Amino acid sequence: MKLERRIQDPGKVVIKYAKAIRKLIKQVDSRRNWTEEQKIHFFTKKLRTDLSYALWPLLALKDNPTIDMAIELIQRIEDNQRMHLGFTLSVFAPAIIIAPAP
Repeated sequence: MKLERRIQDPGKVVIKYAKAIRKLIKQVDSRRNWTEEQKIHFFTKKLRTDLSYALWPLLALKDNPTIDMAIELIQRIEDNQRMHLGFTLSVFAPAIIIAPAP
């Protein structure tokens, strides 16, 4: 199945990966039976490891997380990483990393 094989290629922005995953989920789940948890699972399954590790603690803080929430959060994390070139993302402080600029 294409969905199982789709990965976020190194150096590629997460939004392209997210669009591809959404499209594949729609193809596989044409009857819209999948839960948000299932969609999030497939989205994060082949996401870059550093991004995935940063995302999960944030999703755990949300009531009823959705794939849209996951994508929004991961975009903010990735944008923040780009702004801080050379900065290694800490799994233990993701909320500090994605805090909006004053």
